[in-house]
Amino acid sequence: MNSGVPSSGHESARSYKERWPEIFVYPLQPGALSTIVALALSHLVAHIPLGFILDLFVWFAFFKYGFEVVRWSANGRAEAPEISFTVGDSVARYATLLLVLAEVAMLMTALLYGAGPALMIGVVLMMALPAIITLLAVDENFIGAVNPIAWIALAIRLRGTYLILVAVFCVALLVQSIVAAAIAHTLPAFVVTPIVFFVVNYLMIANFHLIGWVIHEHADELGYTGHLELHSLPADAGPDERIIDAARRRAAEADVPGAIALLRDEVGVRPEALALQAEYRHWLREAGDKAELIGQGRAYIPRLLAANQDHAALEIARDCLEIDPTFTLDKAEDVTRVAHAAAAAGRSQLALHLLTGFHKRFRNHADIARNYLLAAKIMAERLNKEMQARALLHQVKVVLPDDPLIAEVDAYLGFLDKLAATPAKPLPPTET
Repeated sequence: MNSGVPSSGHESARSYKERWPEIFVYPLQPGALSTIVALALSHLVAHIPLGFILDLFVWFAFFKYGFEVVRWSANGRAEAPEISFTVGDSVARYATLLLVLAEVAMLMTALLYGAGPALMIGVVLMMALPAIITLLAVDENFIGAVNPIAWIALAIRLRGTYLILVAVFCVALLVQSIVAAAIAHTLPAFVVTPIVFFVVNYLMIANFHLIGWVIHEHADELGYTGHLELHSLPADAGPDERIIDAARRRAAEADVPGAIALLRDEVGVRPEALALQAEYRHWLREAGDKAELIGQGRAYIPRLLAANQDHAALEIARDCLEIDPTFTLDKAEDVTRVAHAAAAAGRSQLALHLLTGFHKRFRNHADIARNYLLAAKIMAERLNKEMQARALLHQVKVVLPDDPLIAEVDAYLGFLDKLAATPAKPLPPTET
């Protein structure tokens, strides 16, 4: 679904060459500045024992926000986001991993071969940095982000503009290095760290905005059509699209609870609106509201089944079971359908979990024999639990002797008996 802010927030006519003042003051916007300050202070964790591990989480948060800046800018937005809501955790994790690998590579090269080769690696990475950021932000291309051929292809498309991006990164690195050197021996470490990282974060956010604007300006050459979450709504947008747009705008303004409340109200009125249900669940997950995720999942799954989206229903069931291992569905028909879909998809444990205790929850239901025959087949054929499968089927025969599926139960018991009677293949002789 498309989503966006009013068109007045978009600025598509001016080139980045005409926007240098706006680019360098971009990080002073409230959303960006508050993030820069908070993360600069958070880097103080590096001074505690094993703090370098915690510091990686700070870099993770920075990259997640930074790539959000790239996307907003690439979609023609001159305003800074309040929070990150279009960038997945995988992008930030990958960027953090690349940072660690780059530092380790340079350190090991310096130790083994000296400062010269290490400096060469640093220069190559600096030249590649705009391409790496672009490839990760635009299409989350993890392979392309470390592919030198992809770097060169992007540089060729952007021509001289790419060299400008590299030059701005080099200037930013020089400035932050000068600031760090100037105050390192005059101020205590706990003061130096936030100041230096404020400068680093400020310049990096300005760079991310510049890269995003270049993507926006060269969208045709790069084949970039924008991210749907950041598009403006078309005039003929339907009611679901407009509700989702309003919710995303609330979330972008750091009002995730407001987005959830809006979607909760709308879903309450129209629970069959699957797009609203999916958006509602997304923001519940962002907020970490496990209790409401369980309740929403229990109501969402029957709607998905009614729309013949069985695979989506079993994924929601799996998600709910990860949150709460006691999660169950209210209707026997829904349990049967999701369990069979899970078995067909190879989700054996999920299917068995859903079917456990079916006869107690839904006494005398017509699906008891059918479901336990499925459970027995999963046990025997996928989990090597033939004894448990045989015991379950014998119990079905005792409790439901007149069930129409008893013939199939007997046939499968016969199959298990033949399987048990088949002699094991002799082991090959061992050499003496």
